[in-house]
Amino acid sequence: LFPVLPFQMFALSTFSSKIHVSSSPGSGRLKLTVLSEDRLQMKWKETEGNISGYKVRVKPMAGDSEQEVMLKTKTPKATVGGLSPTKEYTLQVYVLNGSQEALFAKRKFVIEELKNASQTRNNRRNSAAASGKNLTSLGNPEAEHSGVAEATPPPLNTVLTQPGGCFSSFTIASLNINPYPLPGSQFQCDTSAMTDIVLLVDGSWSIGRNNFKLIKEFLSNLISPFSIGQDKIRVGLSQYSSDPRTEWDLSAYSTRDQVLEAVRSLRYKGGNTFTGLALTHVLEQNLKPGAGARLEAEKLVILLTDGKSQDDANLAAQTLKNLGIEIFAIGVKNADEAELRQVASEPLELTVYNVLDFPLLSSLVGKLTRVLCTRIREKKSPVNSGPQLSPTDLKISAVTSKSMHLTWNPPPRPPKKYRVVYYPSKGGVPREVILDGAVSSLQLSNLTSHTEYLVSVIPVYDTVVGDGLRGVTSTLPLSSPRSLRVSELSHNSMRLSWKAAQGATQYLVLCSAAPDGAEDYTMEVKVSQPEVLLDGLSPSTEYSIAVYAMYGEDASDPASIQETTLALSPPRYLSFSELSHASVRVSWEAASPAVKAHHVSYVSSRGSNAGEVEVPGTATSTVLRPLSSLTQYFISVRSTYDEGDSFPITGNVTTLKVPPPRALKVTELSGNSLRLQWEAVAASDVVVYQIKWSTASGEKPQELSIAGNVATAVLPGLQKNTDYKISMWAYYKDGARSDTVSVQHRTNSRSPPSNLFIDSETPTSLQFHWTPPDGRVQHYKITYHPVSDAGAQQTIMASGKSSSVTLQPLLPDRAYKVIISAIHYTGESEITSTTGRTGKCISQNGHVPYNLPSIGFDMMEAFGLVEKEYASVKGVAMEPFIFSGSRTFTLFRDTQLTQRTSDIHLFAIPPEHTISFLLRLLPETPKEPFAVWQITDEDFQPLLGVNLDRKKSLTYFNHDYKADLQEVSFDQQEVKKIFYGSFHKVHVAVSHFKIKLYLDCKKIAEKPINTVGSISTAGFIMLGKVTRTRGPRSGSASFQLQSLQITCSSTGAEEDRCCDLPALRDEETCPSLAPACSCSSGRPGLPGPPGPPVSSPFHGEPGPPGQVGPEGPSGQQGSPGSQGITVQGPVGPPGIKGEKGDTGSPGLQVDAIPFNCLKDSPIFSSNYFKQD
Repeated sequence: LFPVLPFQMFALSTFSSKIHVSSSPGSGRLKLTVLSEDRLQMKWKETEGNISGYKVRVKPMAGDSEQEVMLKTKTPKATVGGLSPTKEYTLQVYVLNGSQEALFAKRKFVIEELKNASQTRNNRRNSAAASGKNLTSLGNPEAEHSGVAEATPPPLNTVLTQPGGCFSSFTIASLNINPYPLPGSQFQCDTSAMTDIVLLVDGSWSIGRNNFKLIKEFLSNLISPFSIGQDKIRVGLSQYSSDPRTEWDLSAYSTRDQVLEAVRSLRYKGGNTFTGLALTHVLEQNLKPGAGARLEAEKLVILLTDGKSQDDANLAAQTLKNLGIEIFAIGVKNADEAELRQVASEPLELTVYNVLDFPLLSSLVGKLTRVLCTRIREKKSPVNSGPQLSPTDLKISAVTSKSMHLTWNPPPRPPKKYRVVYYPSKGGVPREVILDGAVSSLQLSNLTSHTEYLVSVIPVYDTVVGDGLRGVTSTLPLSSPRSLRVSELSHNSMRLSWKAAQGATQYLVLCSAAPDGAEDYTMEVKVSQPEVLLDGLSPSTEYSIAVYAMYGEDASDPASIQETTLALSPPRYLSFSELSHASVRVSWEAASPAVKAHHVSYVSSRGSNAGEVEVPGTATSTVLRPLSSLTQYFISVRSTYDEGDSFPITGNVTTLKVPPPRALKVTELSGNSLRLQWEAVAASDVVVYQIKWSTASGEKPQELSIAGNVATAVLPGLQKNTDYKISMWAYYKDGARSDTVSVQHRTNSRSPPSNLFIDSETPTSLQFHWTPPDGRVQHYKITYHPVSDAGAQQTIMASGKSSSVTLQPLLPDRAYKVIISAIHYTGESEITSTTGRTGKCISQNGHVPYNLPSIGFDMMEAFGLVEKEYASVKGVAMEPFIFSGSRTFTLFRDTQLTQRTSDIHLFAIPPEHTISFLLRLLPETPKEPFAVWQITDEDFQPLLGVNLDRKKSLTYFNHDYKADLQEVSFDQQEVKKIFYGSFHKVHVAVSHFKIKLYLDCKKIAEKPINTVGSISTAGFIMLGKVTRTRGPRSGSASFQLQSLQITCSSTGAEEDRCCDLPALRDEETCPSLAPACSCSSGRPGLPGPPGPPVSSPFHGEPGPPGQVGPEGPSGQQGSPGSQGITVQGPVGPPGIKGEKGDTGSPGLQVDAIPFNCLKDSPIFSSNYFKQD
């Protein structure tokens, strides 16, 4: 050092109430700080690579009732409170990477022991200071050029500060500080430079009263080291939230004690966060001469906030900085670091601070007070800022984990010496190197890895000190092992390998696991080569492995991995077969030839029946017996090895119910006896069979017991021509009783029906009667065909309770042969036959019609949906417009249109039929499926009908000849048009073996179907019923209906030309429209003259139903046009072209069917039937 200038070196360490303890090697370089009796702060070296954070686990020793603490953090530090000062805890730090975690560091601690150890070290340190021991390390340029390059250096100009900026003048005088404070004292800044400091404190609601106390404590500690006076440092304070408030001006207090008392008395404000408004307040109010600001004093603003500003803070901050006012920004908790960096002055490395929580503010005091002190002293020091005395262009290069290289451009006037001072930015002892003025570079060695350093290069002349250069950069972390992987894995070992780290002397491997119910297990191994075999591990256990590269006593960041040892392989593919009421076969596949045995365990769900079976290791199945019937068993199979048992593979199975006798067969014997035979399903387990029989008239039943090894019995003493019910069941060894099986038998012969005769003939039907035979008939089988064409034979079934049936539709004037037999429960009877002839149909001109029209049901008339009757039907409205002479009716929601089937149908729906309807769905039509039309039984269970689903599908359903429900759905693109709000006509044509769907008289699809069975007429017919509802009060859908017909043929849809749809009507081929009036004449008259033009303000608009609009982008059919006004009076011709419509062409001339030919037919005895 120069003898002409007094120098005192200082150590940038904080001697306060905090206690710092460094962990032992292998603990991940943990540093523990005791904040209070029950509060501990921990820090560690940040790891390299892409990680998602850290998990900290603090748990008491085993057996302690205190709950462990678990927390996660994004930064390499954490604070834990609520600890006991005398208990021992285990601290574990894990590195998190996605869903994976690996142990990073671990150690045990007792807070009381940490405090005692730290106090001992402090006493030694203070004793050394008192005896004059110099702890300052003065660098020797020759001795400090021994650094070893450990990684690729960063590019030049890592951090660069030019002269003239903030902190550019670092002078000799700036080091005139007492380097070793007395025991118990704190750092004091002895400069008396005139400086005006404004503290701008966030007092918004997000801080809270408790945290505001911590802010006041932080401000007190920050102010304490400085000399405050009217001619020295002045301190003012403003608190802000929604609006700023000056707590005291710069001229308010003249001593440090007064300022500290004002801080203690500061009251919490509360409100929102408007930082921009607060900075403007500082400029316009706090830094004015009237508020105590001095023109010759340097001005600093220290901003402290915990959130993002709700206004623009950058503009106001820039205005302050342009006026030479420097801003320090301190963020807490939820502060926006990007905003802090915008607000603060350069260099940001020294003016921006951010901590995770309010208790951590105290950690900033040491560094921040020194930075502020240096800043104030630099402005006061006698410096020459002329460019002739200042070096330029400081470059920091060749940065490694232990060294860095400095170069700079010397000033035009060479200095006598250079002072190079460097120290860790987060606290540490400054070190200094003195260089000759002719040297302009320096190699700094023996640095701490992964540490940020502040570097100052100061030119020293004989009488003055030039402007200094300042830079900031970080040493690289020690090279870590790379590409850590598990190359071999077994149930008790794993081999690890990795890429070597250059310069590492050895590697430390930590392997840890915490098996269930056991203490943490940690294995520590040191190796010199980049691989290691870890053995003696537990099977099926997850281990966290961390590998550190050691450089003497220093350890790199770890490479981490998690791996689970293999389990003792259990058996595979557990399955069950040969299941019965008393046994089951369990099968599996062995996982390894090393298996010595298998243990099969089973236990019933109630725990009353359990057992275990051991089989050799080569076995792959075993039968478990005896088991209880109808019982759930939990079964597990585990394999036994020399090392122990594997995990079990488990499953469950429920035994079957004990089986009843089956295939009962009755044989009549001579006399009054029957032979009963059956199949014994489980004869070996049956103890006894019990047989009971009785007559249908309710006489006292008789019973018979038969041994379990017998499968036949003779029932004596029966009556002739009598119905008997015979029942039997079995009792088993475990006490279970089987289900009862029964058979009906009549002891007489199977008689056919008699007196078969025709009693009603029409051109399209024959009705015949018979006398039922004695005994109970299951049903009747009726077969009929034209006498001239036996190949056209058809067969129907009739109820066993019926004695007549109507065959239709038949051809007129044809002879038909009818054959009937009775199906008894004991078999089919002999047949009885007869012949009948349908009546003739003669037209008025004496000719037989060429084509007989199809016969059907008009559902509109059946439900009163006609002009003269609709008013008496609740929930129905008739629309004012008319389509092709037909009215449209709106069925409102929950209208409940229901009729008894027997009131509408005089006979069952034939196997071949067509359901046709013309309807429109409304916006209020429900989204859930509903039946347009359906037949139900007496319990309202659907039997036959058509459903529409707003998911754009149409479904037809019925019960086939086997009484099974069958459904056929259509969801083609054309079907979706039904749901777009337009009128559409639908035909569902059903034949014996297929079903066809027509939409707007165009065939859409054809699918197979079984022949429909007999549909009961004892139930109901319903319109619009919502499918999920049942019963007489079931909900119904709203929609518009123009026609609904059931036709006794599957061919009518082919001939329909949709003349009742205006959009599809062809005037040349469709018959002329009928007048809208109701006519009493049974025969249509000649076409009348054209009607006169109608004068209307709506002249030129199309008829009532609008034309189908053009197809939209999605290709869907357009909705109908707006509704026109109906004008009462004679209906004119369709308004297509010309001034007036042409007269409609007459319909096709066909021979009419005289009503008297059909009026006597049963199918015309109701006004609900009509001709198509």
